[in-house]
Formats: sequence, C-alpha cells, structure tokens
Amino acid sequence: MSERRLEVTRVISVVAATVVALACGTNYAYSAWGPQFAERMHFSSTQSNLIGTSANLGMYSGGIPVGMLVDRKGPRPGVLMGGGLMTVGYFSIHRAYESGPGSVALPWLCLFAFMTGIGGASAFSGSIKTSALNWPEHRGTATAFPLSAFGLGAFFFTSISSIAFPDNASAFLLLLSTGCLVMCYVSVLFLRVVPHTQTQTYVSVPANEQRRSSNPLRRTKSKEERTSTRRHEQEPGTQPFDPNTSTSSFPQADGDSENAGTLETSNAEPDETSSLISSSPGDMPYQENGAKATVHQSSHHLDIRGFSLLKHVEFYQLWLLLGIMTGIGLMTIK
Repeated sequence: MSERRLEVTRVISVVAATVVALACGTNYAYSAWGPQFAERMHFSSTQSNLIGTSANLGMYSGGIPVGMLVDRKGPRPGVLMGGGLMTVGYFSIHRAYESGPGSVALPWLCLFAFMTGIGGASAFSGSIKTSALNWPEHRGTATAFPLSAFGLGAFFFTSISSIAFPDNASAFLLLLSTGCLVMCYVSVLFLRVVPHTQTQTYVSVPANEQRRSSNPLRRTKSKEERTSTRRHEQEPGTQPFDPNTSTSSFPQADGDSENAGTLETSNAEPDETSSLISSSPGDMPYQENGAKATVHQSSHHLDIRGFSLLKHVEFYQLWLLLGIMTGIGLMTIK
C-alpha cells in the first residue's frame, strides 16, 4: 500500500470517528425529550431527573473501564459495544413511552438511560483513540474533529427532529436508537489504525569531527525504544505493517570513506502506551562550527503511567483542575 493510500485511509478513519462521536453526543439531547417523557409517564420532576442523572452517571463513571477496554482490544470493539448499548437503551425507552404510564418501572428506565451513557463513553473512546493514533504528529487537530462532533451531536439530532417530526418525543427516541445503530455500525467498517513508516537517513560528518560521548559510533536502540517499538507493533486494531512502504535514504558521503556516519533515525511513532524516554543519555545533541550534521533528539522525560501516577501530586492537581473546569461547563449545558 502506497503512502498516498495510507494517508487517504487515515483521513477516512478520522471522518468515521467523527461520525461515531456525533452519535455519542446524544446524551445531551435529554432536555429535548425528557419533559414530554415525564408527562407521558406521569413522573415527577425528581423522577425525571433521576433518569437524566443515570445517563450522566453511565457516561462519566464508565470512562475508565471502557478506556481500558479500548486500550486492550482496540477501537472497534469499543465502538461496537457502545453502539449496541445506545441502541438498546434508547429503543427500550421508546417502547416504554409507547406503552404508557406504569408499563416500565422507574429503576428499569434508569438502567436503560445508564446504558445509553456508558455506550456513548465506549464508542467515543474508540473514536478518539483512532484519530490520535493515525495522526501522532497532529493529535490536537485530529482529535478536535470527534470532540467537536461529540458536543454537536445533540444539536444534530434535535435539528433533524424539529424538521421531520416536531414535538414528537416517541419518533425522536426512535431516531436516536436508529441513528446510533447506523452511524456506529457503518462507521466501524472504516475505523482503522494505520502504522507509520520509519525513515532512516545517513548524513556524513567531517573526519575531524569529534564525538562528545565515548559511546561507539554504531548506535543501537535502547531498551526503552525497543519496548516502545514492540508495543506499537502490538497495538490492538493496528493494520499489519507493510515493509514495502518503508523508505530509507543513503546520500553519498562528501569526505573520506573512513569518515564517521551519523545516523538520524526517527523513533517509532508514539501510541497510547509508548515510552516517553527517547534514547540513552550518552547520545546528546550537539552542533559545532563546521559540522555538516546535527543530531536531533527528543527531550528526556520520566516515563510515568498507569497506577504509578497515583504517587505524584501533579496527577491530582491536573485531575481536580480538569474536573472543576469541565464540571462547570456541564452545569451550563444541562
């Protein structure tokens, strides 16, 4: 597969992830059908709020377990599970609305709403991971599309409902059920994590150039780099790597044949579990007068992830900051 086709596949994957995220944002459309549903079922405002709270509880309490599922199994199982849960949840609420008051107990309705919430979280996690892994150097832009679609999902469905069948909560619930099913299960066919090729370039250096480190001239991958590469190759949901797409360039040396060659190698593309440590401390970047090549290295950071984060105060600071800021936003939306 050529590099051009790989890039097209990545773009299609981001578009599919955006469509999935559009279905995941239906949880915010509760205010469009909640009042009519409460009136039809003869619920009080407290009972109606319990149903909406159950949906929010499913969305945000299920984020961690479904994120672990997506990391372990890949984006597609998360999207499939999420689409199924949202479809079953909305369709069950639709049937309860059609049957009338007393047909379904309040705890069951809360369970159905909880299913729609956790389904949205699961499918959304798969869409975000697909976008981030396909564009590791442009993750902010790539993930911005599904994030925007997630926020506009309620607006998208309510706009269709207001045009096609205004003031009809039953038809709107059926639209949510059908839309989540179609959008998730059709888009999942195009969700692919395409591996990036590794490019190796040899650049010659003058014979009088002295290496600042006592390390041998032949550079080998560090333990962390080998671990990161293996993890990238084993990333769930990633397409098999095609060696025909990898490219390497070996320009002609300008000096004596005994001149030392400096290898400038791009590290394996980062994934959700890749190490943040770039290379061994002996390979330090340098640039002196008359040098024809500069070795570019990533800055060295501590490799902290998983449960090790719980030991650091900075983790709790970021957690509280994000929780407070996003909580204020959700209060405004709701």
